[in-house]
Amino acid sequence: MIRDIDILLTEDKKINQDIILGIFEKSRFKIDVANNGREALEKVKSKKYSLILMDIEMPIMNGYEATREIREIDKSIPIVALTSNSCKNTIKKTKKLGMNEHLSKPVEPKRLYEIFFRYINVF
Repeated sequence: MIRDIDILLTEDKKINQDIILGIFEKSRFKIDVANNGREALEKVKSKKYSLILMDIEMPIMNGYEATREIREIDKSIPIVALTSNSCKNTIKKTKKLGMNEHLSKPVEPKRLYEIFFRYINVF
């Protein structure tokens, strides 16, 4: 039996939210959306997620700050950085903060699914 899989998408731009939600439209994943790092932090405090997709550049609290605080609460949850900046320094910084993967925008559906199934056991 396939278990419930809760994903947190942290992204401030509606168009990017819609693209990722569209990719998973027919999946059985339950996807919550946070519009900034502060919202993501509050959601993580109240619900257990299987994986977090974390934009880096956001207002109020960016992805770096949110990841730092989430890691104080839960070190095991996979966090995937979402960014249009895929330079080596950015990738290095995301890894140093405890993000598990780096996914460049625009998001490629195949790559997104590869990452999901690397970290999520659906059974």
